Amino acid sequence: MTSEDALGNAGYAITGSGGGGSGGNYVFANLAELKAIITQWTEIRDAIQADGVRLAQAQTLIRPPAHDTMSKRQPEAVNRSLDKALAHNATMRAYASSYIEKLSAARERYMSDDDASAARMRAADAN
Repeated sequence: MTSEDALGNAGYAITGSGGGGSGGNYVFANLAELKAIITQWTEIRDAIQADGVRLAQAQTLIRPPAHDTMSKRQPEAVNRSLDKALAHNATMRAYASSYIEKLSAARERYMSDDDASAARMRAADAN
């Protein structure tokens, strides 16, 4: 399975199916496609956030199985690992949120450009 299949339309955005615009921007030919990709990235971000909640909950449940030194060290090691997982989760969530913001801004620009183009066409037709 390719990454595009695993992520649906979001995968197309990752691999740049929209084509490259100037300055590293994506170019999408269809507002509906762009909206679908934003929706999928929002779902991805929300799933990442839900994972973070579960990781944090897991940390609250870890207890040493006994009172000897090794039994006390094991939960400490697991919590250090979960701290790193939570930090990674936060980074992934921030990336997804930032990407959603960029896609949303592009969609707004496209809609504005479409409206402006339509207004110019109507004005040209009126003359």
